[in-house]
Amino acid sequence: MVAVEKRKVFISYSWDDLAHQKWVLSLADQINKAGGDSIVDRTHLKYGGHIKSFMIKSITDADIVLIILTPNYKRKAESLSGGAGYEYNIINDELFKLIQTNEKFIPIIRSGNIEESTTAFLRGFNCVNLVDGESYEDNLKELLTQILNTNELESNNTKSMETEYKSVDVLSKEMLLKASHYFQKLFVPEESAFIKAKLQSTVQGWDEQIEKYTSQVIQKFSPQKMQTYESYLEDFKNNIFAKELWTVSAALRTRDPELARYKGDYRDADAEEIYDTVNGIMNATHKYVSKAGSFLDYKNLKSIADLGVEYLNNDEMFMNRVIGFGIRSEILHRYYPMHFPIMTQKNLWAMYFLCESSNEFITVEQKTRKGIMRVSHNWQYPYDRFIFLMNVLSIGLEKLFAKHGIKLNPLYRFAYVNLFQYEIHDHQIDDIRLLHEWVESERNGRNAK
Repeated sequence: MVAVEKRKVFISYSWDDLAHQKWVLSLADQINKAGGDSIVDRTHLKYGGHIKSFMIKSITDADIVLIILTPNYKRKAESLSGGAGYEYNIINDELFKLIQTNEKFIPIIRSGNIEESTTAFLRGFNCVNLVDGESYEDNLKELLTQILNTNELESNNTKSMETEYKSVDVLSKEMLLKASHYFQKLFVPEESAFIKAKLQSTVQGWDEQIEKYTSQVIQKFSPQKMQTYESYLEDFKNNIFAKELWTVSAALRTRDPELARYKGDYRDADAEEIYDTVNGIMNATHKYVSKAGSFLDYKNLKSIADLGVEYLNNDEMFMNRVIGFGIRSEILHRYYPMHFPIMTQKNLWAMYFLCESSNEFITVEQKTRKGIMRVSHNWQYPYDRFIFLMNVLSIGLEKLFAKHGIKLNPLYRFAYVNLFQYEIHDHQIDDIRLLHEWVESERNGRNAK
């Protein structure tokens, strides 16, 4: 789900150790993925920013404040020492005013127990238990549901065009039928004598593009190169990650005001964390690909689970506000075009036009205060589902070319699909621009009357 006016969630915590800090950032990631807007000092406090002013503003402006309780947090809170102590002092004053009606400040026990981690005042409030254990996942899910008020966000800010995804079998049939239509329209000239020559020229051009863009990433992100970058983290951040990946470089160059926040988040991001995330993605994927060759038969996949890509759902495969689905999919695709498709704005829009009877690839964004809305790509589309559908499309595309005596290179399976989708996107660009324009929402229109 994509939300424009998201619920702001400030996280107050103490810097106990590196593992605890990473857990807090992981919690922030999960809040963002669920549709919220997490606020954490590590990602929001700019260099040169006034620390206490940041704390006051963040707590005051937040819709929800999560208080992460540990024995160390309690010690700092009771002694009013450090940043955690200062935050607790503000929280304590605000919470006292809301003591009968409080829904904003939520204490969470992360380690220890109530006596060890909770101040005397907070013991009077219902605390969430997020200590590692059997109840962890259920308690976390319940917390996210409460603080993000999912139903309200769904109705007021963003609406998925479909609440449930279609069966991949049904969707695959629709997609292949439309793909045949686009193939005929975009690649097959009326003069039958020139069909094979035109298709051969198209595939040759594609092969040259694919060879160029895959070799660039393989060269820059190989295990040997990644090991070298470990000693030059800032160089990796600013000259490799920021310049070699299309999705990152485009976001950093664009004048689009809606990407201004990404530019700020990227500027403030920790170079070591970017490196660790990318290196973790690549190491896990190298292991996956080495095994995939022995258990994956792409032409006979029966279900999404057959792909075996569950490892991509781990928190370590993302970085809050810096590395999401699109950027990660580019790295995977350009290194291993046989195993991973790229999932960017263009690809999702192309899928919308390939599957016109299904709207799962798009969402409706609303700015309720301004009374306007627009259609956007569903940037949180499940990547494992996307891989499965792209595999179906790759098989269909291979057959369409084979009818004219053209054989595609199986090593470039998903790269051909990517370039095919780009052609569809460009063909539909006028419709996409029209759909993506902000227009007056129905609610605003009724109020105006």
